[in-house]
Amino acid sequence: HTHSTSSSSSQLLPIVYDTSKVFGNDTMMLYPVAMNTKTVREIIGEEQYGFAETSSAFAAVDKVTIEPGKSITIASFYGLADHITDVPTISHRITANGFVQYKFSRAREIIQQINNNAETSTKNDLFNGLVSQMFMDNS
Repeated sequence: HTHSTSSSSSQLLPIVYDTSKVFGNDTMMLYPVAMNTKTVREIIGEEQYGFAETSSAFAAVDKVTIEPGKSITIASFYGLADHITDVPTISHRITANGFVQYKFSRAREIIQQINNNAETSTKNDLFNGLVSQMFMDNS
């Protein structure tokens, strides 16, 4: 996950990739039980173990203050890294200026290209949207 403000470039948030740091012994990962006894700062400061475990990654935000009139945008990227040591290279790429905006724009273009094959024009905009969404879901 990356975050940016209107006046700064993107920054990689701290990553928690060890599911036990968030979910403790809850292997179904239904409740973040470990967070009942630890702060986010404590969790991100601990050593993590990620080999032979369920793949995961959580962005950790310990504290954030949003000034009046300012905003924060959080973008999530999903992918695969063979090893945690690969993350700095990946993070350098996804935090580059314009990367988030480019990926967002490209995703919208792809959706539009797919939905161009299922254009429906009736007097009911809700039905038209339903047809497009159903086509997208089944493509």
